[in-house]
Amino acid sequence: MGLPSREAPFYGMGSLVVVDIGSLLVTGRPMSLDERIVLPPFGAFSFPEPAHAELDLQRVDRGLQINGVIEAGVAGECIRCLEDVTVPLRVVVDERFEPPNGARDPFAENNVLDGTNFDAGDLVRQVVTSALPFGLVCCEECRGLCATCGRSKNPGGGCDCPATEGNHGESQVENSAFEDA
Repeated sequence: MGLPSREAPFYGMGSLVVVDIGSLLVTGRPMSLDERIVLPPFGAFSFPEPAHAELDLQRVDRGLQINGVIEAGVAGECIRCLEDVTVPLRVVVDERFEPPNGARDPFAENNVLDGTNFDAGDLVRQVVTSALPFGLVCCEECRGLCATCGRSKNPGGGCDCPATEGNHGESQVENSAFEDA
């Protein structure tokens, strides 16, 4: 992966990074991009720092082949203990786009390619959001919330409930439903 090509003008505005790939499509000469791209929040996820995209672009037939890596930090709540967490996300890019035939269609499958303009910001946004997990976990050892007091069962989480039957408070709640019957 190299630095941006000096031949291709590119425009950076917030998360918009549009690169003119006309020379690549005409000459077939590959180019590399190394960009930081601001990503907007997506659902319960946010991105505290710009994503780092290292992309190699090359012409393949009439289309465009894009390979590379995108790295981003994803922030949100841990689905177990509800603490704020930021986890790294690394996505390998292997995408191929064919230019649309006839009229330009921004809603086509290859909407990141409009004539000779390649919207790297939109590609990064699409690739990152499609790779997001269903939920974030602060660590694999996260013990979640106590069913008795509602505090985190993790060390320093504030739960002082006695562990019962091996599940730190959860058995008390589960068994109480059967005791009332």
